[in-house]
Amino acid sequence: MKHPVKDIMEQEAYTCRYDQTLGEVVQIFSEKGTSGITVVDEDDRVVGFISDGDIMKAVAEQKTRSIFSGYSTMLLYDNESFEDKARALKDRNVMELATKKVLCVLPDQSVGSVADILGKRKYKKIPVVDDKGVLVGVVRRATITRYIFRLLFGEEV
Repeated sequence: MKHPVKDIMEQEAYTCRYDQTLGEVVQIFSEKGTSGITVVDEDDRVVGFISDGDIMKAVAEQKTRSIFSGYSTMLLYDNESFEDKARALKDRNVMELATKKVLCVLPDQSVGSVADILGKRKYKKIPVVDDKGVLVGVVRRATITRYIFRLLFGEEV
């Protein structure tokens, strides 16, 4: 029997709204001890996903690069400090860095198919939505690992 992901998903997913700032998002990461959250609209429909990796890319030191514009070459240097970049995030909108095309799963999808997605795409978690795109839960790698543990050691599933 293939168990649907709704049987093991976490119903309380950490979220932020699309109109929140990156400063608020970093605060949620810190308070909740999470590395990524689903971005939702006012009806709890999934509109994005923001991770600590997105934040890291924004504050990381950029390599010097050159741009050739036909007759001349221009060198671009990253002369902004890490601290200045981090401070500049505070008031920016979350959707500036969030992934907007979010892969979601449906509650009736099998646990095996969701494990396949998490493994192949190297995702840490994936939102679970209903047929209208409304967030109903989340499945993390740890969620599936706990499920495997219960299967291996005989707890009722």
